[in-house]
Amino acid sequence: MESMNKKSNLTWLALLALASPGCPLQAHDHLAAGATSVNVGAALVFQNAATFGGDAGFVFNLAAGATNSPYPGFYYVNDLVFVALAATPDNGGPEPGAAALGTFIQIKLLGVEGPPGASFGFWETAQNGVDSTNLTWSVPVPYFNGTHLIPVSESDGSPGSDPYGHIHGRIYSVTKPGLYKVAGQFVDTSTNGPNGGPVDLPSAPFDLYFQAGLTVGRIAPGPNGVNVTFAAPSNIPDSGIGPATNYILENSPALEPDAVWQPVGGAVVGDDHLHTITIPVSGAAQFFRLQTD
Repeated sequence: MESMNKKSNLTWLALLALASPGCPLQAHDHLAAGATSVNVGAALVFQNAATFGGDAGFVFNLAAGATNSPYPGFYYVNDLVFVALAATPDNGGPEPGAAALGTFIQIKLLGVEGPPGASFGFWETAQNGVDSTNLTWSVPVPYFNGTHLIPVSESDGSPGSDPYGHIHGRIYSVTKPGLYKVAGQFVDTSTNGPNGGPVDLPSAPFDLYFQAGLTVGRIAPGPNGVNVTFAAPSNIPDSGIGPATNYILENSPALEPDAVWQPVGGAVVGDDHLHTITIPVSGAAQFFRLQTD
C-alpha cells in the first residue's frame, strides 16, 4: 500500500514496513460509560476518555487474522470492552459516576475514517466471555452519519433497571492495513424518561483510534518540516513478560533497490499511542518507511 502527498513540488511517500510485529494477546481495556449525575436529564459520559479517547492519542492494535482462524482477511481486536458503571449492589455498585436507574446505554457509531475502500465491522458475541465468530454488521470506509448501535447495558431496559453492562467476546475488525479513526457517542435508548423518552442525554461525541498492521498513519506539512505520524503498539502480552516493541522511522531521498535508508528521530518504544516525528524538508522528495526491532 502506498500513500502520496504533494505540496510545492515536494513529494513524500509512506511505505508499509518490511516486517510486522507479532500480535500476542493484550490485556483487556475497559472503556466506561456513566453519567454526570443520577438525576433525570443528566448527560452520559465517557468516563475514562482521558486514557483511551482519541484526544489522548491512545491506539487499539488490530491483529491480522490467520488463515485457520475465524478471521482470515480481517485485522481484528478482541481486547476492547465497553462497560457501563453499576448502579446497584447486585452488580457490584453503586459505582461513582453510574447513570440513573432505567437508563439503557448503547454506543452510536457516528463515522469511520481510514484507508478508502476498507470496511469496519462489529462481531456480537453469542455468549459473554466467548469470542464471536460471526460478523454482525460492517460499514464502508469512509463512513459518515452512522446509525448502527452497540448495546453496553445488559438489562431488559425496564424502569428501575440497572444500566450496568460488562460484555467480553465482541470483535472489532477492519479489512485493510492502516490507521482508522472511529467516532462514537453514548446514547440512552430507553423509554423510561419524561414523556416516554430517554432518562439521560447523549454523551459528547468521542473518537477512538485503531491501527491495523505496521504502517505510517499520516504525512502532513508543518511549519518546521514534514510531520510523520504513526501508531506504536506495545505488543506486550497479558503475562507482562518481554520488552515492548521498538519502532524506527526511516527516510530516503530515492526509492530504488539500492536506496540508502537512514533512521530519523530515534527509536520509539511501543506504548499504544500515536507518535509524530518532524523531519526537516530536504531535496525534492522524501520517502518514509517504518521498521521494528
